[in-house]
Amino acid sequence: METAEQNTKQVMEENDALKQFMELLNQQNMKEQSQDFMGIFWYVAGMQVQLSAMVDELQGVREQLSQMQESQPKSVKENLMDKAAHIQEKVTSLSERLSAVRNRLVETAAQAVSAFKEKGKAEMCKVLQKGISGVKSMLSDYRERLVDVMTDFEKTANQIDSIGDELKQIGNSVSNVGRLLAGKGTKEVSDEKPGVGLTRAINTPVKKAVENLRKKIDAADQAFEKLDRLSDRLDAGKEAEKGGRVSVKDKLSQMKEKVGQQKKAPEPDKAKAKSKEESL
Repeated sequence: METAEQNTKQVMEENDALKQFMELLNQQNMKEQSQDFMGIFWYVAGMQVQLSAMVDELQGVREQLSQMQESQPKSVKENLMDKAAHIQEKVTSLSERLSAVRNRLVETAAQAVSAFKEKGKAEMCKVLQKGISGVKSMLSDYRERLVDVMTDFEKTANQIDSIGDELKQIGNSVSNVGRLLAGKGTKEVSDEKPGVGLTRAINTPVKKAVENLRKKIDAADQAFEKLDRLSDRLDAGKEAEKGGRVSVKDKLSQMKEKVGQQKKAPEPDKAKAKSKEESL
């Protein structure tokens, strides 16, 4: 686990690398590219904060479950605790993947600055394109896992609801709840007893997480749009620069050709004198 000192050092290094990169892009009249790049970085940083909050909420769910009354079926308590722990691990894994994306962005910024110093703007853009491609691949994997986690949350929420309904209908019937947890059908019970509302209270943050994950998937799609736009702008800038170089080259070629034609053409006075001599 990282210490506060390590985190502070990492943030300072990130800030330094990004500051140099932003200054360089602005100097090169690439403000739009600068905005797109930082938009992606802040998206990743923001998602990390939100996922961290989700992990904390799930930890709260686990603590609530551990305090369930002893009168509750043990199988229900243990199963729900296992589910909460499982999805908490998945969310933590998502956050770790975003950390890798964030590191890749900072590395790309630092490498782009070095490339510019060593070989110029064209090489910087080349490094940026390579970095963007890598980030896009990492975010694609992150999005797939995001959908997987959301599906897992939905299944868990539905199962917790079913368990709550079953407990409400038949009280603490261990047999039927056990059958439900095992994915089997329940047996009809004639008498309805007051159930336990704890499962619904526990399910509230789980259902909230489902909605948040849907928003995160949409946000990931927007991040892809930013990456595509940044890539297109880099290509457009490269073509414009290339076009500028070609036009200068053509202009020089035209000038040389004009000079050559002037050298070949006889001077007017000499041409007239020669014509007069021939007539004599």
